[in-house]
Amino acid sequence: MFGAKGRSSNRFQWILFAVTLGLLAYFCISDNNLATLMASLPGLNMFWLAGAAACMVLFWVTDSLIIRRLVLSAYEGGYDQKSAFKVTMIGQYFNSVTPYAVGGQPMQLLALTRQGISSGIAISALVRKYLVYQTAITLYSLGVILVKYSFFRSEIQGFMALAFIGFIAQAAVVVVLLLFTHSPRFTTKLIHWAVWLLTKLHIVKKPEETSRKVKSQLEFYLKNNQAMQGNRRMRVTVYGITLVQLTALFCVPFFIYKAFHSPGVPLADMIAAQSFVTMISSYTPLPGAAGAAEGSFLVLFQIFFRQDIIRQAMLLWRLITYYSCIILGAFFAGLGGKKEGLKLRFSGVEPARESGKTAGAPPEENKGAYE
Repeated sequence: MFGAKGRSSNRFQWILFAVTLGLLAYFCISDNNLATLMASLPGLNMFWLAGAAACMVLFWVTDSLIIRRLVLSAYEGGYDQKSAFKVTMIGQYFNSVTPYAVGGQPMQLLALTRQGISSGIAISALVRKYLVYQTAITLYSLGVILVKYSFFRSEIQGFMALAFIGFIAQAAVVVVLLLFTHSPRFTTKLIHWAVWLLTKLHIVKKPEETSRKVKSQLEFYLKNNQAMQGNRRMRVTVYGITLVQLTALFCVPFFIYKAFHSPGVPLADMIAAQSFVTMISSYTPLPGAAGAAEGSFLVLFQIFFRQDIIRQAMLLWRLITYYSCIILGAFFAGLGGKKEGLKLRFSGVEPARESGKTAGAPPEENKGAYE
């Protein structure tokens, strides 16, 4: 059995390696992107270019700080920043290589459980983090629309309607997440519908048993989530860190702009433009929002960049904000062996048992729902 697991792990690593190489090859070969980038590098200001890269690193670090903060709200110590950063980069990698970024959270859940975090608390932390992120980016986008929409509308006729579609899509996600978190009735109906659909697709073989297991795990999740929600200081901290995280990401085009020795443009305008790019590309059903991200960048940032450098700027932006997640994330994407459970900080969930089961883990009969 050990040999089979080892072969399966090696196969998984080779698949990740192949996907990574394939995406990088596509980036380098498509439209001579690599040659275009190499030609532009000698004339760039490396100080500002390093600043753009530092913004992306700050984005990753703040993301890992949020994960660690949410996990430590449930456990007494023992969860270090290195483990949280690994979970972040696993999420960044699988978000980058899957349509709609759907692969990130399931793989982060698997990584957390293998680090000794119980599945219910891992789900609580990831859903809460996603809710905070989506709420923050929706409010961020709303503020940008209210303050800067007239400016962009005067510069780009008709195109900004797409930003509203993206904003509505983001707001809809927030509403669904709030219902999932605060309305067990809605969530139960959603679970029954999902189980019914999976049964029709012959993916679920025992619908009644599956529904019972998932519902039990949901109750466990809601109990853990309530304990996390009660910490107001933690909520303020997490939202504050998320604001810094988004701002760091939205500042990348400004640093690239300065790296091309371009004259001064208000930083707020650049942040607003990047926010619109994020809104427009958020509902594109391709890995990395391919096509929509590049196209919206070229259209929106033509206001600021000269026509002779905007394509190089777009390639640098794409390399820093997207392909860096694939390149660096690939080193973290392999999942290590399972660790011993951590000690829970709060009561209200099943404690660790003397038999050595993971602290806070759901009852044995319910483990099949997520593990």
